[in-house]
Amino acid sequence: MALPEDTLPEKTRAALDAGVRLFDAGRFFDAHEVWEDAWRAETGARRLALQGLIQIAAGFHKGLVQGRPTGMVRLLDAGLGKLAACGGIGGLELSAFRLEVERWRDAAGRWAACGERPGMRVPRLG
Repeated sequence: MALPEDTLPEKTRAALDAGVRLFDAGRFFDAHEVWEDAWRAETGARRLALQGLIQIAAGFHKGLVQGRPTGMVRLLDAGLGKLAACGGIGGLELSAFRLEVERWRDAAGRWAACGERPGMRVPRLG
C-alpha cells in the first residue's frame, strides 16, 4: 500500500515529483540524483521507497546509457525488492510500474547473456 500523499514533507514531495518527471523523460541519472537528496533526509518506508526508485533509475542508466546489462539487472532487482517491501510512496501506485520493471529486468538478463538489447518501452511513473 502506498503512503498517502499528505504524509510527505514538502521537500520530499518536490523531489519525488521532480524525479518522476525526469525519469519519465528518460533522464535516469538526473532522477536518481534528485531522489537521492530526498533519500538522505528520510527514514523508514519513505527512505526504502526512495532507495528503490534510485536503484531502478540507476539500473536504467547503467543499461540504456552505459550499455551494461549485467549492472542493469543487479540494480533493477535490488530496487524491485525495496519497492515490494514498502509498497509505494506519496500516493504513487507502483504495482504496474514494478511489473514493467520486472519485464525489463528479465529482458536485460537475456541481453546480458549475449542476447539483443531490449526494444521495449521504458516504464513510466507519471
